[in-house]
Amino acid sequence: MKTIKKRKKLGWFISFGLLLIVGWSAFIIMTPKKQEEPHGQAQSVQHTDQESGYIASNSSKEAVKSSESIVKDTGEARTIKLNSKEGGKKFTDLSSGSFKIYKANNVEVLKTATSVDAPAFTLQEIMQKYPEALIMNASGFNMSTMHITGFQMNNGKLFKDWGSDKRANNAFVINNDGSSQIYDSSVPASTIIENGGQMSFSFGSVLIRDGEIQKNDGSVNWMIHSFIANDAQNNLYLIISDTSTGYDQIMNKFKELNLKNAVVLDGGGSSQMAFKGEVVYPSQDQRSVNDFIILK
Repeated sequence: MKTIKKRKKLGWFISFGLLLIVGWSAFIIMTPKKQEEPHGQAQSVQHTDQESGYIASNSSKEAVKSSESIVKDTGEARTIKLNSKEGGKKFTDLSSGSFKIYKANNVEVLKTATSVDAPAFTLQEIMQKYPEALIMNASGFNMSTMHITGFQMNNGKLFKDWGSDKRANNAFVINNDGSSQIYDSSVPASTIIENGGQMSFSFGSVLIRDGEIQKNDGSVNWMIHSFIANDAQNNLYLIISDTSTGYDQIMNKFKELNLKNAVVLDGGGSSQMAFKGEVVYPSQDQRSVNDFIILK
């Protein structure tokens, strides 16, 4: 009798266990799977403290198509005379604290990169060629391919259009009359060239546009950053902020300088500056870069 009771109890446990297994399996099958994030969204550059040289972030801005022809190489780089609206010293050192800042008045501007695969140079190599100039790193590049990124033109010719690598949606452009202005990827290259665009420097976000502070997108952080800017008199500013300066301190300094436009250029180990044959801000990893801005 006891044996029969034990068998019944064992059968009950087995049946209950089977019901649990069947129920759990049904729950797993019927639970909807989490959808994967879509691929192929447009990307924009934030900063260059990673091995690849970039941190990508989602961007809703679509690069406009252009009918402008793209050349492989724009030829030997030519200077443009900056048209400042006031007189003054050619160079003024405004550096203080964690900032290296030089203001340039009516200088000649030169961009070194003339093609996507422009050779990379050390700061010392550029200094040897232009010993009396103010020199700073400029546009960003892919550290895997060493190809320059963003919207790129020199000598009034386009060698890299918006959206070609889904990076860098803004550019600081020097025009043939010596004026300068900011464009974004909603403006086609043909329009920029029609407006007199001669050379561009492209990498990161716009911090100030036409005197208005732009929304903080988080791309300016505690890393080293390089910037190009101008004021209402079209004086040009080359600026590097040191490690741990931070967005708030940077923007307070820009307000103090009363800047009209300010754009983020390549940073991290790419940031470096020299003035009249002296390195005033060395690269943190002795990095060679393929685009410098030279003021002389």
